[in-house]
Amino acid sequence: MGFDSATAIVHALTPARSAAVRPSLGRAAMIGNFPPRKCGIATFTRDHFESLRKALPNTKWSLVAMEDRGGGHVYPTTVTHVIPQDEIEAYERVADDLNLSGVEAVFVQHEFGIYGGESGAYLLVLLRRLRMPVIVTLHTVLERPNAAQKKVMDEILRIATAVIAMTEMGADILERIHGVGPKKVHVIPHGAPERPFASTEPFKAPLGLAGHKVIMTFGLLSPNKGLETIIKGLPYILERHPDAVYLIAGATHPHLVAREGEAYRESLIDLARSLGVVDHLRFVNHFLGDDELADLLQAADLYVTPYLTEAQIVSGTLAYAIALGKPVISTPYWHAKEALADGVGVICPFNDTRAFAREIAGLLSDQVKREAMARRAYRAGEPSRWRKVADSTVNLAIASRSMHERRVEELFRSLARPKLDGLLRMADDCGVYQHSRFGAPDRRHGYCTDDTARALVLMARLASEGPPDAAMLKLSNSCAAFVNHAWSPETGRFRNFMGFDRRWLDDGGSDDCCARALEALCMVAKEWPNGELRDWAADLAREAFQHTEQWTSLRAQALVIKSSLAAEGSVIPEEEARRFVRGAATVLMQALREGRSEGREWFEPCFAYDNARLPEALILAGERLQDPDMLSSGLLALEHVMKLQTTKQGWFAPVATSSFDTNGADHVHFDQQPIEAVATVDACFAAWRATGDTAHCATARLAFEWFGGHNIHGVALARPADGVCHDALTVSGLNRNHGAESILSYHLAAASIRQFLIRQPANLT
Repeated sequence: MGFDSATAIVHALTPARSAAVRPSLGRAAMIGNFPPRKCGIATFTRDHFESLRKALPNTKWSLVAMEDRGGGHVYPTTVTHVIPQDEIEAYERVADDLNLSGVEAVFVQHEFGIYGGESGAYLLVLLRRLRMPVIVTLHTVLERPNAAQKKVMDEILRIATAVIAMTEMGADILERIHGVGPKKVHVIPHGAPERPFASTEPFKAPLGLAGHKVIMTFGLLSPNKGLETIIKGLPYILERHPDAVYLIAGATHPHLVAREGEAYRESLIDLARSLGVVDHLRFVNHFLGDDELADLLQAADLYVTPYLTEAQIVSGTLAYAIALGKPVISTPYWHAKEALADGVGVICPFNDTRAFAREIAGLLSDQVKREAMARRAYRAGEPSRWRKVADSTVNLAIASRSMHERRVEELFRSLARPKLDGLLRMADDCGVYQHSRFGAPDRRHGYCTDDTARALVLMARLASEGPPDAAMLKLSNSCAAFVNHAWSPETGRFRNFMGFDRRWLDDGGSDDCCARALEALCMVAKEWPNGELRDWAADLAREAFQHTEQWTSLRAQALVIKSSLAAEGSVIPEEEARRFVRGAATVLMQALREGRSEGREWFEPCFAYDNARLPEALILAGERLQDPDMLSSGLLALEHVMKLQTTKQGWFAPVATSSFDTNGADHVHFDQQPIEAVATVDACFAAWRATGDTAHCATARLAFEWFGGHNIHGVALARPADGVCHDALTVSGLNRNHGAESILSYHLAAASIRQFLIRQPANLT
């Protein structure tokens, strides 16, 4: 049974949800600005959050507020986390907290300026670490992003399970500029209040506007709003409607106040005074609450947005005005062109005072036309009322959860099926190159038996899955010839290092190298379908077995155990194999007892490399010899190393090479190397086979997904498309090189995952 059929069985056994019950979310989170911070996104986040809480009454929420550089806001108790904009560690902490709390979906409000780093790149630190579906609402979509903005947006779009654009124009730009289409991008309009359609007159008197025709603009005050366009038109408007007033509602933008105080507002007053219309200019100079804003809008006869440039993909103020049934006159910025189509409003050219004055005066004179336009606007605003927006968002989140689960499994299956291209680039007709510089084999370091033997093990394992193709046959023969040449009957050892000039650089490799070559021979003898190569491997393995007593290192003992189990019955008799297993396991048990006597549950004073191979070997030996003490000792040692290799946030973080004491309280996380991950995968599967405890399967998957980005940095080391794997996860990210050991570690781990999934698919899904 292969991957796809196995997964189909798992899905078939999963009970379907009842169509009569709307699925919900147990836990959810929202990230964005939040009041008392004064900006449009803070207001949007609050209103969206409250609408979702009503739509999901049983959901427990985490609410993350982004803190600007000024800071000092006192947030309500609904805010569970605060991220200072420029504190990168806070992004990591919040991601880990959301993961641990069991959040099932995260809603992110995105605007480039509210996150730290170049073009808000710090947000990516958080998003990469999240394990649940992410739904991102884009408050700005740029048609001409700079290089940094495009890079950030491209990765946001890659990570997000779903993206919300508030206009069709925004969705179109995302497809044209970023190549992301309707499968991921969904149009849900900007939310707005819900009030009954009503006449303006009852709302005017309490606001001191009785007897006036009210033209209104609201929002944070800043020069790009083009308010001068309307003020300059007031003399013409007042000639026809002496009772008209222009109401500008909203505080000056905090960033503008910080730079120049109220200079911009004062310049508007000066302009009105110079035109003799200052008595018809009204300001509401504070940040508006929802009810106050709605009352002001319902008092307005006309709403105007004379913005100066087209590049505004969404305007919350426009959405509010339309939802409350206001006739709108606007410049043709992107959102307005889309929202005011079909007679919902009127479009005037940018900076065209005459056009605005003419249209405003005309509508104020024609009550029937104004009333009809108001009703069209009110009907057009129905999809943007928060109740509707919340329903659409919840439906998207539920679908995203299912999509995320499928995506995780698809990525997992893809990760477990790497192509051989990257490995083939690291090999020639002599053997396997040790190192690379980025993607280029580095010939200065030549070849080594260690990696060539690993490649031979991989070829044997691939041959067990199906007939080898031409590339596999060529690589297998090259590796076999190298290992054959590496053997020295005089010393009873395999030489290890060979220069690119094909001269040996040593007389005999390490104990670990010799045992690794033996394992390769035994695997070929066991799995290879071709008789001649299989017979060669068995013959040389029998010769090498006679020298294993010289290979005394602990990892060599572990590899002798694995070699003996592979060789049993085909290379050496069963009784002899058991003898080798028992002898090597006795050495490992003695080392572990000595460690225990010194107060540590480990074989050595400190960790080194390929660490999980030691408990794996004891588990394999204990199972084969039916020795409960040996088996339990191996399991306890594996448990010990896994505690150190699992962070408190639940990440698999392989033992960093020679970097911490076994009894240390803190795990020094870097550098993390692929060889530790593959050893852990194999050890966990050995534990599962010996005990039947499926918790070991979950741990094996955790270790394998480290290759694919399920790690501290949230970045993938492995590329299944060509089978490449980077050499390490460092404190700053990826080691950009990908040498043979790393590539082979990834491929061998993938082979273990495939072998397991064929037999027990349900235990890894």
